[in-house]
Formats: sequence, C-alpha cells, structure tokens
Amino acid sequence: MRTTHYAAVSFISLNQRVIVLTPRLGLLLFPRVRSAAVTLWSLPLPGSTFMPRLKLRQDSVRSLPYVGDARGKSQCIYWDLSLPGFGLRKFPNGRGSYVCSYRIQMRKRLVDLGRSDSMTLEQARRRARLYFGAAADGKDPRSNIDQMRATATVRELTESYINGHAKLKKKTWKADEAYLNQLLIPKFGAHLASSITRADIASIHTDIGKKHPYSANRFISIVRKMYNVGRQLGMVPEEIRNPATEIVPFPEKKRRRYVTLAEMPLLAAAIDEDPNEFAGHALWLLLLTGVRRSEILAAKWSDVDWDNGTLYIAETKNGGPVLTPLSRAAIARLNMIPKSADNPYIICGDIPGEPLVYLDAMWRRIRKRTGFHDLRIHDLRRTVGSWLVRDGASLHLVGAVLNHRDQKTTAGYAYFQTEDRQRALDRHGQAVIQVAQDGTRRLTSGTPAAGTAQESQTNRLPRVHRISRKDLYELIWSEPTTTLAQRFGISDVGLAKVCRRSDIPAPPRGYWAKIAAGDSIQRSDLPERADLGSRAIIFRINRDHRSDADAEPRTRRRTESLVEQDAVEPTRRLQ
Repeated sequence: MRTTHYAAVSFISLNQRVIVLTPRLGLLLFPRVRSAAVTLWSLPLPGSTFMPRLKLRQDSVRSLPYVGDARGKSQCIYWDLSLPGFGLRKFPNGRGSYVCSYRIQMRKRLVDLGRSDSMTLEQARRRARLYFGAAADGKDPRSNIDQMRATATVRELTESYINGHAKLKKKTWKADEAYLNQLLIPKFGAHLASSITRADIASIHTDIGKKHPYSANRFISIVRKMYNVGRQLGMVPEEIRNPATEIVPFPEKKRRRYVTLAEMPLLAAAIDEDPNEFAGHALWLLLLTGVRRSEILAAKWSDVDWDNGTLYIAETKNGGPVLTPLSRAAIARLNMIPKSADNPYIICGDIPGEPLVYLDAMWRRIRKRTGFHDLRIHDLRRTVGSWLVRDGASLHLVGAVLNHRDQKTTAGYAYFQTEDRQRALDRHGQAVIQVAQDGTRRLTSGTPAAGTAQESQTNRLPRVHRISRKDLYELIWSEPTTTLAQRFGISDVGLAKVCRRSDIPAPPRGYWAKIAAGDSIQRSDLPERADLGSRAIIFRINRDHRSDADAEPRTRRRTESLVEQDAVEPTRRLQ
C-alpha cells in the first residue's frame, strides 16, 4: 500500500485500485489511477454551477459522487464526452439515472432515460441516440408521455363533469354523481382517465347487470358522456378512445304498466285513506293532469289561472315552460287543497315555506294496501295517456297533453288501443271461422259454396285521413316512412308522392340507420309555400273487392291524395 498527498487530496494505492480521500467529497474508490485523476479534474469547485464533463465508463458510474448544494437542491449531471447531450444524473442519496438533453421546437428538453442500477451504460446510450434521431426529424419522443402525465385522474374528471356539465345542464345530475361515486371511483378513482380501458368499464357493467341491468346501462351512458365532456374540457386527449363505447347493453323492455279500470277504484280508495293529506292531493293531480311528479310538487298557487283553467309550469323536463290545461275534476281537486299563509306552494311540506319533496313513503303504503307492487308513481302519467288513447284521442293530441318533445314517445301509447285491437281480432276470428265452415261444407257435400264471405260484404265508405302540411312534416321526420305509411294504410311509395306534391322534405337514404347508431343529423327545414300554407292534405283509401274464377279472392288498395283549400268541400266530394 502506498499513500501520496497532493494539496488537500490523499491518494492511496491498494491492489491496483486507488482510494481518494478529499475534505469535501469524503472517501472515493476508483479502479485505476487515470480514472481517479480524470474524475477529480472534472469535479466542480465548491459553490460553482459548472456541470462536470468526462467520458463515462461502466466501472465508474456507481462511484461518481453527488456534487452540489449540501441541502441537495442543486442538480448534478456528469455529461458524457463521447456522446454529446448524454449524461449521468446523481442524487444526494447516491442513486443515479441516465439523462439526455435535446431541443425541439425552440424548447430544450431534459429526459430521464432510466436508473443507472437497472440498465447498462451502453443501453442508455442506445436509447439516447433514438431520442436524438426523433428530435432531428422534428418529433418530440416525450410528447405522448407528457400527454399521459397531463391527463386528469378519474376522480378529477368526475368532479369536472359533475360541476362543469351535469349540474348546469341536467336535472338528474345527482343520479349521475351517485352512479360515478358508487361504481367507478372506488375502483379507478386514482387512475389516469386515459388509462381506463373498455374492459375495465365492461367488467363493472357486467357485475352490476347481473341484478340490475337497467342501472348498468345507465352507468355506461353516464361514463360515455363524461369522457366526451372530458375531451371538450381538455382533460382527456383527443386520440384516446372512449372506453364506454361499443359495449353491448343489456336488453330492456318498454314499460307499459298503467292503472286499469278494475284497479282504479282500489287505488282511489287507498289514496283517500292515507293520512298524508298533501301527498294524496299530489297523487290525484298526477292522475287528473298527466304532469310529471317534479312539476306538480314545484307548482305554486300563483301559477294557477282560475279564469282560463290553466296551470303554468315554468320549467319542464324539456327545458321550456308549458301551459297545462286543467279539467273540471282537476279544478275541483285544487279547491279541496287547504292553503297556507306562509307557504306559496300548492303541495306543502313539513318545513314552512317549502314544498313537499318526497312521495315515496306514501306510495309504498299505497302499494302495500292495494297489492299493486309493480305500480310506480310515473305509471300514473302513463295512465293518463293510455286512457286518452282508449277514449279515441289521437296520438298527436296525447303528445300535446303530456308535453312530449319526441313523438316516438307518444307513438308507444298506440299499444293501449286495446279496444281497436280487440275489434280487429274479432273480425279476424269471424273470417277464420267462416272460411273453415265453408270449406267443411264443401268437403262434405262435394259442391262449391254458393258464395264467399267477401262477396256478401257490402261496399264500405272510403277511409279518410286529414292532416296539415306542418303536421305531416313532423311525422315524416319522427319515424321511418314505411312505418308511417302502415299507420296511414297506404304504401311508402304513395306517401313519398304525397310529400313531393306538397313540397315536404323527407329524410335522405340511410338517415334512420345513422340515428340508430347514435349520430346527430340535422333535418331539412320545411320550405314556406304561400299556396300550400292553409291547405289540408287528405288521404282517401278505397278497398275494392273482387274474385276471379281461377284464382282466390284478392284485395286491391287504391290510394289518392287530395290537397284542397277548405275543410268543407273535400268532405262533400268524398261523400
């Protein structure tokens, strides 16, 4: 062992290795004298911001010390002389990591390539050369990583969606918040929003759908909307695919439950017997007006126009106000409700000056008393529509009474036309029995029957449909032409001719397929026509019956479309 002292530095040679003892750096170990000299020559002076430069070697990477502020706040990087821009960064705790520096778009970037104890020096140099090549081509190799780090977490995205979108634009924002806080946040709240995959959302959808399929479908819709809003807010990168798309929802059945004629007396008696007086009045008004539960609970006495018999609803589910007509029964029910001097609401709650908020407790008592366990409060609104349809009201009128924005919702009430369907089935059954009896007589007697059921029928009067140009335009854009033509009793080609004659634009080819896929397509406006503005469109469908000697009887349908100036002359002509 040989010891040499130079200035304040002591060199100790031991088994071809060099131990260097410095007052500021402490004890250092180098494999050779040359590496020790080069390292010490490259070290900065105390208090200097100069970064050391030397040729990095694998055997000296671990022994290089941290040179900088004693508090560890300064940056210490040993830049490699053999590869400019590549270096080794040392930390006060002795850990090291390889870095590279380059410029892209007039901006200097310092990129961490990896820890020195997990990769070799040569591997780090190869990775640095790849970064330098990408920067030379004008591409920032760290752009994707920066975007990932800038992406919000699922919890942050949820808060922004609820506060920045749902609370401002959705009345059901509390339901959205409950879905996300109970199903999504517990599992993925701390994850980056861009790291959530379709499999993650599909697993939650499957687990919830085993018992609650409808809730699982609502969860998918909320997550899909949240990610779309996140793109608009810049919290989710544009290139990230929405993880809630292309997930097959659970099948849902349309609810058609309503109060029947036999059930109505039991329900009315249960409502009148309940001790909650204001809740009972609220349920009666729901049955008599058809408005939504939230709308009747928020109604005030100042909204009632006793002279005209109307109820003004300032804010509906559709977003705009509506003037609801009140029947004599509804006005009589309003007169039965006691008024409170310190409460402006019609349905008063327990808190002075506040309305009644919940009807669920009373409704549970009513369902238990009547045994209608599958009946919901919203089914009372459906009861109004179904009873109107049963009494002969048109679907257009029912939609206006219930304030439906989408006529497809009103079209579902056609299911409640039970009497029409029963009469149609009666005619069908009579025809089947008649044909069967005639065939039996022919088989037993061996001679053809004297006549058929069709020959004995008398000519029926023409079937007439009368509709305005604007209403036909709304119907054309609310459902497919083939479906609408079946409702009118004509062919889709005939309906298309009527639209062309009346200058009514029809949906283009593929329109309904795109609507079913979830796309939003703007429909064409109805052009103004002074010559057609006040005229009515009348469909006349005649059924002519005839039989051939060698063929079975067949029915020919002839459709005509008339556009007349007034409502009197067309009826006189048809008669």
